[in-house]
Amino acid sequence: MTAAAPPAALPPPPREAPGGLVATSADPYGAPPVGGFHLSDVLITLRLRWLPLLAAFLVPAALGIGAGVLAGSRYVAESVLLVQVSRESTGAPDLTGFGQSVVSIEILKVSRSEMEILRSAEVLRAALRAAGPERLFPGIPQAGGANLERAVEALGRALKTEPDTTSNILRVSLTLPSREAALRGLTAILDAYMARRAVIFTDESARLLMTEVERYGSRIRGIEEQIRQVRTQYGVLDIAQEIALTSTRRDDLLQRENRVREQQAMTQAQLAAAEQALAAQPSRVYASSEATNLVPNDESRNTLTRLLQDRQHMAAQYAPDYPGLRDLDQRIASLRTAMRDSARNTYSTTREVRNPNLELLSARVVTLKLEQESLERQLAELGRQRQEAEARGEALLGADRQLRDLTRERDGLEAISRQLTAREAGSRIDEEARRASRPGIQVVQPPSAPLEGRSLRLVLMAAGIALGLAAAGGLGLLLALTRRVYATPEEAERGLRLPALASLGNLAPSLKDLRPVSGIEDLASLICDTRINGRRPQLVQLVATGPQDGRDELGRALALALARRSPAADIALIDLQSDGRGHLSALGSQPLDVERIPGHLMVFSTVVENLWVSHQAMQSDLSNPRATREETETLLGRLREAFALVVVIGPDRADNYAMRRLAAMVDANLLVVRGERTRGDRARAVRDGVLAAGGALLGFAYTGYRRILPAFVTRFL
Repeated sequence: MTAAAPPAALPPPPREAPGGLVATSADPYGAPPVGGFHLSDVLITLRLRWLPLLAAFLVPAALGIGAGVLAGSRYVAESVLLVQVSRESTGAPDLTGFGQSVVSIEILKVSRSEMEILRSAEVLRAALRAAGPERLFPGIPQAGGANLERAVEALGRALKTEPDTTSNILRVSLTLPSREAALRGLTAILDAYMARRAVIFTDESARLLMTEVERYGSRIRGIEEQIRQVRTQYGVLDIAQEIALTSTRRDDLLQRENRVREQQAMTQAQLAAAEQALAAQPSRVYASSEATNLVPNDESRNTLTRLLQDRQHMAAQYAPDYPGLRDLDQRIASLRTAMRDSARNTYSTTREVRNPNLELLSARVVTLKLEQESLERQLAELGRQRQEAEARGEALLGADRQLRDLTRERDGLEAISRQLTAREAGSRIDEEARRASRPGIQVVQPPSAPLEGRSLRLVLMAAGIALGLAAAGGLGLLLALTRRVYATPEEAERGLRLPALASLGNLAPSLKDLRPVSGIEDLASLICDTRINGRRPQLVQLVATGPQDGRDELGRALALALARRSPAADIALIDLQSDGRGHLSALGSQPLDVERIPGHLMVFSTVVENLWVSHQAMQSDLSNPRATREETETLLGRLREAFALVVVIGPDRADNYAMRRLAAMVDANLLVVRGERTRGDRARAVRDGVLAAGGALLGFAYTGYRRILPAFVTRFL
């Protein structure tokens, strides 16, 4: 079970830096990134991901150029047909007197009907049989079955029909690699179309009417089945009664929901009053006080005992006038004088305990919060039931509409079926009149084709290049929108809403020979000049945003810069990421085999006189979740007394309670962002964790910096 962070009702107040600047410039935790999408994001993505973008462009471009190279010439055979409105289309006056006469029809509808007949699979199949599939498509072997169907599909793709919307002209064209094949195929298609049309318009009307009667009968039976299915689907017998019951239930749920809302408002008011009273109570009250003249950790008596033993031992071996005995006597006299002086001092201790009223008010607040949560869940459940009732009502209304529509449709179909049955007897006379009518299609222009074909080489090549550009652009935009790492300090500033205090490259070469780094020197000066509530920070923690963010190298370089800046002040480097052996080895030192005091820190000197490095700091009270806050404060207080400035390298995981507590107790925190490696969501989560714990956040240091865009492009952007 993970302990929660200390409650923070408000974000920490701003800290003033030198010159009137604000040291902690972060917004309240949870703030979204600033600025949205920028042109520099696209350019940086193009620079970092140029290989997939180049591949996205080259593949479609190569395919388009290859298709253009392989594309040959095509010949188009064209024919023009005249569509006339005849007895076949209008139906002419009904000779039997049972039905109405059709006196007009739209010519465009007739043209489209003729076009569909011309493009039908039966017409194309008959045309292939007449012309020969091997003559039109040499690549398809002469055979039936699947090969014939593939030839029909190829002929349908090569055939094009264009009805003229302003006249009754229908243009038909066929595109094939050979001029002779195009003329032969188009002629066969027109012949098959005329034959098929003659077969279609010479069918017996009596048979058609009987088919229609049977079709309408099947539709009526289908509608009756649909009515039964609708009633079964919605589980209703009387649709009106079901609608009324659903409406009553919806009104009842709405009233209950209103009552719960009133109770929720009352609970919220009580919770606000309890929280206000809880905030007004002091957290601690006076308990007791005591006074003593004993100095904590006073070793004077032990030292006096050791000096007396040394004098007794020396007096047994040397003469009374030996200079060493006189020196011991002087030290013993000085120590006794210091003990007499310190005995006059008196020390007092005052103890405060937790206010007992806090428990009562806290329990009341918890009870009201639980009640509020219960009311919210009850309100959500009532809302869900009301939505179900509303959905049921809507469904019943839809079912009612469906039933009414199906009933009207069934009545209409029954009326049509009765009329068709009455007309079937007189349809035979009308069939004779249709056989005597003239055809409604006339060939205005026989099939013809130009002597020179046309090629699509340039079109295919241009299309391939355009598709490659579009694919590369779309992929670049997608990569720019989905990139989650920070590639420049400016992106990190926009994403984290924090100032970039330092932009550093690779620190490893400089740390090998302990050379000064200009960016580190500036960062050390900024930390030394910063004032938080009027005091300079002594404990600065480098907060982790990832395992490989470079904070170990940054911490060592920062400690070195601070030690060189103030040779008279002691600087400590506390490493909570590792055991510290790497830093000690790089600084010409190694840990000694000494006894560890549980919870304390062990620091060892280095080749730099005033620089100290910790060893196995992860076992101290700084990162121990079982240690109390008082123990951690005591350890931090000792660090402030012993060192002028302490640089703490945070661990890889900063989401446990001990690390959140440490972030709030140190003087200042500094995020470490690794270029092209630290994810934005991870960095924002760490930022929000530090601010939620109440820690002071100066900004971030950018490591692994390298120039991605040219200087003139950066200046232009």
